[in-house]
Amino acid sequence: MIIDLSSPIELRGYEILHDDNGTARAYIDLFNVERKTVTGYSGTARWMRDGFGEGANEYISVDKMSIPGGGEFRLTLSSSAVRYADRLEIYFSSVTFEDGSVWTPVDGELVDVGESVPLEGSELDMLRQLAGEDAVMYPETQDNFWRCVCGRINPLTEHECARCKREMNYVLSELNRKAVKLPTRERNRRARRRAAFYAAAGKKPDDNTGIYMALMAVATAAFLLACVIIVWLK
Repeated sequence: MIIDLSSPIELRGYEILHDDNGTARAYIDLFNVERKTVTGYSGTARWMRDGFGEGANEYISVDKMSIPGGGEFRLTLSSSAVRYADRLEIYFSSVTFEDGSVWTPVDGELVDVGESVPLEGSELDMLRQLAGEDAVMYPETQDNFWRCVCGRINPLTEHECARCKREMNYVLSELNRKAVKLPTRERNRRARRRAAFYAAAGKKPDDNTGIYMALMAVATAAFLLACVIIVWLK
């Protein structure tokens, strides 16, 4: 997938359905990564059918909307230009904000990020214990971008995720595959260290570390109590 790292509107995902004639209908999930309210945008949607070399462009323009910073919204498109299209890319050419300012693309910001499959099952549960419920995959870096655990692609020059606001160094060092699969004791130690960091900085954690640590404390206390009772009964 090719994306524009400078775009204030992020394509988070989509679902494509077809009728009996092969006409495609796409339900597209978008996200305003800026702090300002978006009131309109324009761009190009490219419909494709993998394996057949088919593709067609469609101009899109939306106005009279109000999407606050950090807000999610949906765009629905349909096209018969490529029968049974199964892939979609969107390139934004302008984004208008409530204050009248307009974003336009920056040369050199287009990158091919490839495809990344979200985690499932117990592995995803382990990651979310440390990272939070919005985590979907392990982080990674490539030549000019890093992918956060929430799935957002960020330029290497940005040290905070544009979507979830996690800090890059923490994500890459503490939430990677190797760190998540550490023994429980070590993972608990890292969680405590992070909770202490937020407490010292006077910040609110962006995940469920506090809840997780509270549950661990209760479980540990219960275990110690059980040990004492067993020794006493003997």
